[in-house]
Amino acid sequence: MKAKVNKVTIQVTQGDILSLPAAGVVSVTDPNLNLDPLLLVRTGPTVQAQTKQLGWADIGTAVVTGAGALKGVEKLIHAVAPRLTDQGSRAKLALVTWQALLAAETNGLKSVALPAISTGALGYPVEACAKIMIEQTIDFTFEKLKSLRRIVFCLESTNAVKIFDAELARQVEALKATGEGTVTA
Repeated sequence: MKAKVNKVTIQVTQGDILSLPAAGVVSVTDPNLNLDPLLLVRTGPTVQAQTKQLGWADIGTAVVTGAGALKGVEKLIHAVAPRLTDQGSRAKLALVTWQALLAAETNGLKSVALPAISTGALGYPVEACAKIMIEQTIDFTFEKLKSLRRIVFCLESTNAVKIFDAELARQVEALKATGEGTVTA
């Protein structure tokens, strides 16, 4: 699904987030900023050196590095994601989503790709993740954005795509019903 909310196109797609044409790519990490081994292979050693220099980030925050050898990507946004069992995990997931989008805007990126943060090994149900992330994303489009014009949820499974598609459709319809913002789907 694809919808335009205010000046931002929000899209759900299936695929490899590291191959998606986006200026910024969100990578899920832990407070020690440990990187996924596949990400390290694809970016090269410079990104790991940059995260080691940063050292630490709190759960619910996002930090930015270069993209290393990733073609077409300007910045990597490292989202320090909560586990479902963390106290305040819902608020932390909302915060890390907002912080990742803010990092994209602050760094002048026109587009950003996000995974389903905190799902999988971190235990968050995809349905709850979709609701929180899409809600934050739609709210973010009401900010005075200068650069960010495309936000893509890039998901690995067909099931996650169906869930995010349905949630985006639901929230877009609800937004249309309120008359807030400019919405086309």
